[in-house]
Amino acid sequence: MRRRGPFRVVRKVAVGVAGTAMILAGVVMLVLPGPGVVAILAGLGLLGTEFPTARRISLRLNGYVRTAWRKVRTAARRDRAA
Repeated sequence: MRRRGPFRVVRKVAVGVAGTAMILAGVVMLVLPGPGVVAILAGLGLLGTEFPTARRISLRLNGYVRTAWRKVRTAARRDRAA
């Protein structure tokens, strides 16, 4: 039977580097024009494929963002109706 150890380590490192780069790009985009929050959530989602802690953080942040988005949509509808 073949061992998949080296491939697993290479994949984990690649996912870690790519996810971290996406998060850093998202943080930069919070100041510069661009979808910063989306990039940060995407980076956390990518990291969550290999790291359980990142998965938990991603799920929690996604919940917060969805709640905030619902509040914004509700306020916008209320303003339109008035």
